[in-house]
Amino acid sequence: MSLYGSLTSGVSAMLSQSESISIISDNLANVNTIGYKNTRTLFRQQVTSSGVSGTLVNAGGVSTDFQRFQATQGSLLSTQSSTDIALSGNGFFTVISDTEVDNETSFFYSRAGAFSEDNRGFLTSPTGQYLLGWRTDTDGTIQDVQNPTAVELQSVASSARATSELILGVNLNAEADTYAYDTTITHQANIEAVVADPSLATFVTDVRFFDSQGAARDVNIAFTKRSANEWDWVAYADGGDVVSDFYGNSSAAGSNSAIGVGTLEFDADGALKIVGGETFTVDWDDGVGTEDITVNFGDYTGGAYFDTIGAGLQFADGVLGISVDENHPSAPATVAGTYSFANDGLNVGTGLYEITVTEPDGSTFTVGTSNTADERLLEFGNGVNLTLSANFDFTATAVGAMGTADITAPLTGPLDIGRGTNGVIQFASPFNTLFANQDGFGSGTLASVTVDEEGFIIGSFTNGEAKKLWKVVVAVFQDPSSLEPVSNNLLRETDASGRPLYKEAGVGGTATIVSGALEQSTVDIAQEFSNMITSQRSFQAASTVISTVDQMLNELLQIR
Repeated sequence: MSLYGSLTSGVSAMLSQSESISIISDNLANVNTIGYKNTRTLFRQQVTSSGVSGTLVNAGGVSTDFQRFQATQGSLLSTQSSTDIALSGNGFFTVISDTEVDNETSFFYSRAGAFSEDNRGFLTSPTGQYLLGWRTDTDGTIQDVQNPTAVELQSVASSARATSELILGVNLNAEADTYAYDTTITHQANIEAVVADPSLATFVTDVRFFDSQGAARDVNIAFTKRSANEWDWVAYADGGDVVSDFYGNSSAAGSNSAIGVGTLEFDADGALKIVGGETFTVDWDDGVGTEDITVNFGDYTGGAYFDTIGAGLQFADGVLGISVDENHPSAPATVAGTYSFANDGLNVGTGLYEITVTEPDGSTFTVGTSNTADERLLEFGNGVNLTLSANFDFTATAVGAMGTADITAPLTGPLDIGRGTNGVIQFASPFNTLFANQDGFGSGTLASVTVDEEGFIIGSFTNGEAKKLWKVVVAVFQDPSSLEPVSNNLLRETDASGRPLYKEAGVGGTATIVSGALEQSTVDIAQEFSNMITSQRSFQAASTVISTVDQMLNELLQIR
């Protein structure tokens, strides 16, 4: 009878609205729950087997389904903890019940990223589940993509790394006086004198190197100006830190020992043109052994330089340097070749002693100078420069050919793009160390961690090193709305959701990770209040239907 069908339909309506109110209350209760996704009630019409036949209607009723909006992105709330992480996009964090993954391990999935380090170094959720991740090499390469495991930080350490490169930026004052080289002794002896007494140097800067065992080694680099646009440099350390010096001499603690020696040449604009000796080998003491170190003075421009200097023009002959400016207006058309230098003796008319340079094509240029006990720079009219030491005496030098110097081929700067101004430069301004960055460090312990948007857990260590340690696993599902909710903000896979696919953050549409943030609940309080009023009114209407049918049945029973 249709009256009984109406009664049953009203009861089903009250039950369905009761379930709707339960969902609403659950949503409102979790309005501040991290990573919570709101659920909605879906009503389905129920039809009896007789259905609708002609003019006879048999009430069926209503039933409910529930839909959780797992794919809805919640807004992100900034926090002060670097291990608070949030997902922006598709995916879930994976947490496990044990530190070791085996057949007994339970896997859960969550959008709640409030993790912290426990007393064993594992990143855990507030309820004790362990965050799943891949261990990585320092360059971010995943070590074993098939076997992610619980993220653990306590055993992580930073081993020492020996210094292999120093990137140096210095301004050498172009107006500085030249160093008083003594050409009656060897160039090595002059350098050793500067090392023994660094106050003789034109400029000194310092840096700290590290050996392969992590021990700090204090090193200084002294610069001495040899001539206009030409400098010598020497790196030195305490003799107690090295077995022998650059020249193979034994060293002793308390005295300085040279470990690297080289030259720098600048062009007329103060840009670095030529670098010599930038890589050297140091034999550290205490059983550390030898290590190669490169001083990167910057991208030099390259250009023409005298790579072979013959007898008569050597340091011992009183010649401090020979250079050429291939950009000089009167520079040789073909700069490569052999240049001959000759002492023309005293020009009685001018009272000056003259030297002539002959270019590879036979062109000659002559410059006169005095015979004083000072350093003298001879600038020929073709861009060739010759620097004589204070020890050079024209009266003690035979008139005629002095010697030859060759330019084999202009030197090309690094990658053909050297500009000569991003490292050591020579401008007419005070000496200044712009930067001195070396790549070594001592051993260190983990000080803090951060997580980048790709999911790399990056450790910062007490020695200043930062390296990638882990990568957070992001799980994606074919149907995330079918995941089964369990307590503690966790979800469990079901047949309907499909198996999880472990992916890297930010790859193939997977969520990126935001460090120092948590995803807030997606519950809209205003919408829930609106739904609550609708459910309450529907419940009230269903109860009225039941009351009305009850009165009608009572009237029916009263018929005699």
